[in-house]
Amino acid sequence: MKDRYSCEMDRLEPRREKLDELYKMIEGGTEMKQAKRLSRRTAAVILACAVLTITAAAAAVPAVWETLQRQLGAFAPYAQTIDGAVCQDQGMEVQVLSALSDGLEARVYFSVRDVKGDRLNEYLTLRGQLEAEAIPKAEGLGIREVTAPTSNFKLLSYDPETRTALFSTSIWYVEGDEPGQGARLSLAGLTTREMTVYGEVSCAGVTGETLDSLPVGEEAQVIFRIDSIDNSPYTSADLPAEPVVLAPEQNPMPLEGAEDIWVSSMGFASDGCFHIRLGFGEGIDVPLYKSGEGQLYSDLLPEGVDDDRRYTFQATLVPGGVDILYPLIGLEDLELLQPGKARVYGTCTRPGTELEGEWSIAFELEHHRSVTLDWTGELAGRQVERVTVSPLSVTITSNDGGGFARTPLYAVKRDGSTVAAEPGRGSYSNRAFGAGAAEPVWEAYNTWQLEEPVDLKALARLTLLDETIPVHQS
Repeated sequence: MKDRYSCEMDRLEPRREKLDELYKMIEGGTEMKQAKRLSRRTAAVILACAVLTITAAAAAVPAVWETLQRQLGAFAPYAQTIDGAVCQDQGMEVQVLSALSDGLEARVYFSVRDVKGDRLNEYLTLRGQLEAEAIPKAEGLGIREVTAPTSNFKLLSYDPETRTALFSTSIWYVEGDEPGQGARLSLAGLTTREMTVYGEVSCAGVTGETLDSLPVGEEAQVIFRIDSIDNSPYTSADLPAEPVVLAPEQNPMPLEGAEDIWVSSMGFASDGCFHIRLGFGEGIDVPLYKSGEGQLYSDLLPEGVDDDRRYTFQATLVPGGVDILYPLIGLEDLELLQPGKARVYGTCTRPGTELEGEWSIAFELEHHRSVTLDWTGELAGRQVERVTVSPLSVTITSNDGGGFARTPLYAVKRDGSTVAAEPGRGSYSNRAFGAGAAEPVWEAYNTWQLEEPVDLKALARLTLLDETIPVHQS
C-alpha cells in the first residue's frame, strides 16, 4: 500500500515551477513562515488535492455538458468555454459555462445545481439579470454597462440525476457600440412554484344546451374583473343580474398546452352566457395581484368572434379551479363561436421550492470580430450605408422602410454552398419626423442571425431579395 501511494504521488507531483509558486503563496516570504517550511512532497499533496477537487467539480455534470454541446450544434467550435465562474448560496451552485458572442449578441449558457438536496425540477424559473459592458459609439464615454440588461432566462434542460438545470440568456448590444469584455450574471431568487400556462381548446363541441349551473355566493373571490380590462367599454353593468358558475365535470376535455389544468365544463350557463370552468390538479392555485386582479387570462380566437367581446371576461375562483365568464357571448353567437377556439394563458402556482439568495458571478466575454464590408450602394431600391459580417451574424444600415425585416438573407460561400440567416432585432426611425417634411426619411438598422457559423475567409457574397452584396477578400 505504501509503495502504491508513493507511486501515485510521484505521478501526480506538479512541475518544479508550480511548486515554487505554491511555496511563495504558502510561506509569504517572512522569517517566521520560512522557519516552518513544508517539504516538497507535502506541497505536492496539497496541490494534487486541489487539482483533483477541480476535476471532480468539472466532472459533476457531464450530462449538462453533453446537452450544452447538442444545443450549440454547429456553433460548438465557436463557443467560448468559461472557467472558474461559479458561486454558491443556499445550497445552490450557479456556474457560467460557455458563451457565444459577437458585436450583435452575447448568448451565455449557465447551470444551476442543487448541491445539498433535491429541490429543483423542470419548472425552475429564475429572478435576476445578465449585464455586459460596451464601448459606446459616442467618443469619450469609456466603458459602460449596456443600458438594457436582460432578465429573460430560458430553461434548456433539467437533469434529475445530477439535480442540474441548464439555462441560456442573451444580451443585445446597441447599434454601433463596441462590446467590452466584462460581464456579470446576478441572481436574486429561484422558484419551482411558478407555472406558465398557455392552452387552447376547440369550441366545436359547444351546443345550445344549457349546462347545469351553480349560484355564486357572496364569499366568491373574483380574480379578474370585467372593468379591469384596459380601454374596455364594458363594466360590471354588463354582467348578468344573477351570477352563476358552471357545475364541474359536465363535458371534461384536455386543455392543449397546459399541464395539470383541464376544461372541466364548457358551454352556456343558466345566465345565457358562455362559460369555461377549469379544473386544477392538486396544489395548483392562481396567485393574486395586490389589486385583486388575477394572473390567469382568457380570450376567444377567431374564426368566429372577432371584436372586443372576445377579450371581455370575468374569472371567479371555484372549488378546484376557476370559472371564466364571457358576459357578452350568448346563445345567439353559437354559430360564430363553434369554428373558433378558447385560449387560457398566464401564471399559476404549484407546490415546490422558493429561495431568496445572492448569486453574483463576474466573467469575461470573448467576441467574434465583425468586419465592415467595403461596399455601399443601392439594394432592392434602398440605399445601403453599412454592412457588417461576423461568423454568427449580419447587420445592415440603410434607408429601408420595413421590407428587410421580414426577409431572410443568405451567405454564399466560395464553394457555392449557402447558409440562411433569419431576421433578428432591428430599429427604424423617421429622421424627417417633426421637421414638416412631406415624405418620411427612414433610417433602419437590420440584423440577421446565421443558422450555422460561416468562416469569413470562405465567404463570397451575401444575397437579399435576390440581389447581391459582394464580399471582397484581400
